[in-house]
Amino acid sequence: MELKINSIIKAHTKVSYAIESAGPRPYDIDCAEGTNIVSYSPTAEEAFHELQFEMLRSYPHSLTVKDSVIHYWKDYADLNYKNITLCDGSISGLYLINRLFLENGDHVLGYVPTFSDFVADVAMHGCTFDFVTLKPENNYKFCPQDLLEKLNENHKLVYIDNPNNPTGQVIPLADIELILEAAKKLGVAVIVDEAYGEYMSKENSAVSLFKKYDNLIIPKTFSKGFGLAGMRAGYILMPESLNPYMTNITNPYCMSELSRSVAAKTIRNEAFLDELRAETARLKRMILDYPWKNISAAETADSVSISLLIHKNPEVDMAAEFAKFRIWVYSGCDFDTLTKNTCRFRVPAAKDMDRVMEALKAIDAID
Repeated sequence: MELKINSIIKAHTKVSYAIESAGPRPYDIDCAEGTNIVSYSPTAEEAFHELQFEMLRSYPHSLTVKDSVIHYWKDYADLNYKNITLCDGSISGLYLINRLFLENGDHVLGYVPTFSDFVADVAMHGCTFDFVTLKPENNYKFCPQDLLEKLNENHKLVYIDNPNNPTGQVIPLADIELILEAAKKLGVAVIVDEAYGEYMSKENSAVSLFKKYDNLIIPKTFSKGFGLAGMRAGYILMPESLNPYMTNITNPYCMSELSRSVAAKTIRNEAFLDELRAETARLKRMILDYPWKNISAAETADSVSISLLIHKNPEVDMAAEFAKFRIWVYSGCDFDTLTKNTCRFRVPAAKDMDRVMEALKAIDAID
């Protein structure tokens, strides 16, 4: 029997590294997933130990996490409850945004490489992801003019992840504003996905542009910098005008009361983020500053946990070579336009740095 599933979904095979694990992975060191293993906030640990069983008996209604988000951004935007939609991490926020805006045949503009799961979800809506390519000859550095030249009135959305996944580069706020301004004239909404946003300074967040541009939507998560990936907590910042429509499609209970409680307290410890960025930069520089012969890194920011590593030899399979050392990285093949001689590499914990450097030196020796 062939069931009558959505024909668009049936016609596509999702390509994404963000998949459910089938069990323990055959690796000792994780340099793949975008979780924070460098350090964790003591505030988060304290909040976890303060959880009560009674929190599980009712549906989650607490607004404390929204209060904390409003306070966190108070120096950059005057937010209210209707600007905030809670979600199961920023990935679910992206799914909601696509559901809100996209209809079969629509076009979305972005650049690649970028978060592949978003691109896949656009296809599942029967839509086309138009893109410009970050150029290898420019070390994959983002160029706003390339995007602006392709932007037109046929686009429903523009998607920018900042910091970029997989390169870890931080796009200057001035470049973001150029795109917002041009898109606003065309009535196009701009998604600035700040999943890795806590790895850059608040001053570079698009939240500071929130009240100036009513076409700006910002998904955020507690999974990356805040180190709460297992709690599945995130939120979308959006214009108040979108609230009634988002309310039509969102699940009001998608963030559990446990997650709301821990996230609300964790976000109050901003000093932890300063320490995290400093330690991440220290570890990352150990790798970037080494005099590699065959390995290089694309444009990236020191404080961001991920980077795109490239081997000169196009026949070298970076993910496979790391696997020989029981180190897990994401192959460049998981991202549009990238090939096997590249990989997304996440900064390891300090205790694992010696083994990671050993592996990198061996891979670098391959001609």
